[in-house]
Amino acid sequence: MVRQRGGWTIFQPERANRTFVSLPQKRDYAGTGERSRACAHFSSPWLKPGVSKMEELMTSISTGTNDGKKGTVAEVFDESLSAELFNLLWGQERTTIPTVVDYAYEEIWKRVIMIGGSEEQRLSDVTLAEQLGMSRTPVRQALERLVQEGLVRSDPRRGFWTCTFTAQDIHEIYDLRGALEVLAVRLAAPHLSQEDLKAHLEALYAVRAELDAHLVLRFLQVDIRFHMLITRASSNGRLIHSLSLLRSQLSMFQMQDTFYPRRMEIALNDHEQILLALLAGNVDEAADCLARHIRHAKEGVLADIFLEGKEGVS
Repeated sequence: MVRQRGGWTIFQPERANRTFVSLPQKRDYAGTGERSRACAHFSSPWLKPGVSKMEELMTSISTGTNDGKKGTVAEVFDESLSAELFNLLWGQERTTIPTVVDYAYEEIWKRVIMIGGSEEQRLSDVTLAEQLGMSRTPVRQALERLVQEGLVRSDPRRGFWTCTFTAQDIHEIYDLRGALEVLAVRLAAPHLSQEDLKAHLEALYAVRAELDAHLVLRFLQVDIRFHMLITRASSNGRLIHSLSLLRSQLSMFQMQDTFYPRRMEIALNDHEQILLALLAGNVDEAADCLARHIRHAKEGVLADIFLEGKEGVS
């Protein structure tokens, strides 16, 4: 069966646990004559029938439900959403003319993020090179970058595999994030202008006003830009680098948990408290609010995706 979702073509064979996604696009690379025959070929754990609420939501894509809802889980298979997420996280670090390695990294990153970290899958550099229309060398370099970010692991005998994550991993990732971002906001506070803080607060209110529409992309834009503002204003290069290594892992689970509407409301309320504290010049309160915000985010991911301490939040 073939279904169209945004810019994606989804092929659904009889075996429901495998999905083949074709990404028809071409792009030139800096310094090469190669062009892409980009198509992804992976099995998606999100399309397996119902162990968790997330899996049930994702299954609704294959049955054709949620088609008419803007900002719903169907956007996960919209190429523009994954591209926008990548741009939000890494756009300011892109070179003017991306290299073939940059392109390979971006394409593989988007596929790994969509797989979701719940199931180990092999990433063949030979297959990926063929699908992306390039040699194996840039693909292997891109995969090594993903290894450094903790999204992919490398086995000398078995090649590259997507990383899987447990509840313990979530505790470690978010606890580390909490310690680093609280330090970042203390360092950043003297450098944050009233104008920037007010602009972020106005953007937050605009998203909150349309919260019932569940505009996932709008929320992600506000959320990621807010945390980027604090991180970069810290002016601590090593701190910024340490948080950047966590960025991809965090975004994988943030994107999944965003499809629980209540989580967006909680995050926006937390952001508001942090911004108001910063506007009032109360750095200690802002740091406490930020620590509480990251704790809320961790608890949400653990409850919704890993079913730890599930309280029925939807």
